[in-house]
Amino acid sequence: MSADILTFPPARLPQAEAARRRAMLLHPSNFLPESAPSGDTGKEAEGLAVRFDSLCRHFLDQGVPADQARTEVARTAARDIWDGLASQLRGHRAAGRQLDANVVAVALASIQCMNIALPRRPEDLDHAARTVSTARRRLQYNGGLLDRLHPHRNPAFYDAVATLQALEVFLAPQKKAA
Repeated sequence: MSADILTFPPARLPQAEAARRRAMLLHPSNFLPESAPSGDTGKEAEGLAVRFDSLCRHFLDQGVPADQARTEVARTAARDIWDGLASQLRGHRAAGRQLDANVVAVALASIQCMNIALPRRPEDLDHAARTVSTARRRLQYNGGLLDRLHPHRNPAFYDAVATLQALEVFLAPQKKAA
């Protein structure tokens, strides 16, 4: 007895979805999550820029040279990001949320280069800008990998990336003028 087998052609994917799937298959760094975290990133970046400017003026008022003041702002911001992530890690571990703790541990490992490299050259603004850029790219790459592995999202990545992007913008004008 012969059986009739009906085959249906697969449904066509929208072009954007097909491109996203191909990018995911090629390399994880090409993956862009479908929904970015909602929030007022413009106001947040503006607030960070004001904070960085006021901190820089504080260092300049103390007699610190301009380049060293800007790198000191970068070092202070890196320390604040590190301390915030470390306190989140402790909180997640204490509450028994191991998946959240693992995500925050990946974020900490992604930015540890800043805490090592920034204090080495206190007056080298180019080095500070490269260090911040490298840390931001590592954080985004590792965040993309985690987004691919499981849909569990942690705002720690997005907050740290937003802060590092604002810090890059803060360091960029001086970098170009030098």
